[in-house]
Amino acid sequence: MRKLVLGLLTALGVAYSGADSYATTLADDIDVSAGVSVSNFTTDRGLATREDSFGYSLTLGAPLSAGHLSFGVDLNDVDGDFEQDFAVTYSREIDLLGQKVGAAISFAGTDSSFGDREEIAAGIKYSHSLVDVDAAVWHEIENDWFGVEIGLSRAIAVPVDDLTVTPFATINLADEYSAIEAGIKAGYKVSDQLSVSAKISYNNNDFDGSSFGVENEWIAGAGLKFDF
Repeated sequence: MRKLVLGLLTALGVAYSGADSYATTLADDIDVSAGVSVSNFTTDRGLATREDSFGYSLTLGAPLSAGHLSFGVDLNDVDGDFEQDFAVTYSREIDLLGQKVGAAISFAGTDSSFGDREEIAAGIKYSHSLVDVDAAVWHEIENDWFGVEIGLSRAIAVPVDDLTVTPFATINLADEYSAIEAGIKAGYKVSDQLSVSAKISYNNNDFDGSSFGVENEWIAGAGLKFDF
C-alpha cells in the first residue's frame, strides 16, 4: 500500500507540474464563507473523529495561478470541550490521461479525543453523465499510515427547485484498516448566499481494538452555510 500511494502521489504531482505555468500571486478578491453544523457522530477517512458535536466553520479562498487556494478552520463543541480542524487546499482542472478532471492537493489536521491526526493528500474528481467519481491518496503523518479513498455519487432529479439530493458511497483502504460509508445527502440553496444541507449515512470499519473503530454506526447531521 505504501508503494502504491507514493507512486500515485508522484504521478499526480507530475500532472500538476506538467500543466501550463502561471504566476503564483493571489488576487485581491478573496471569498469568505462561514457555517454551523450539528452531528451525532463524525468520521474522517472512515475513522471515528467525534460524537455529538456542534461545529462552527470559517473558510477563506482566493484564485491562485489557474486554480483556487482555500484555508478552512472548524471549531467543534464536544460536551463543553472544543476540538479544532483545519485544511489548506489547492485545486484546479488538469489533463489526466486525455481527460479533463478536477484535482486537489491538501494538508489537513484534526484535533480529536479519539486521537489527533495530520495528513497530506492528493485527489481527483471525474464527472460523468452516469456517476461522479472521486479518488484520493493520503498519508496520515501522526501514525505513518498510507491509504486510498474512492467515492461514487450521483445527483438525482427532484421536483423542487434549488434542491439537490445525492446518494453516495465511499471506501477507504489502508494496510491498517478498511472502511465504508454509504448514504444520502441533500442541499438546498435558500438564496445566492445562504444554503442548508443534511446527511444520513451508514458507517463501518474493521479497525478493531482501536479508538478509531466504527461499528455499524448510523450518522445524521445538518448544516448551514453563508457566503459573504
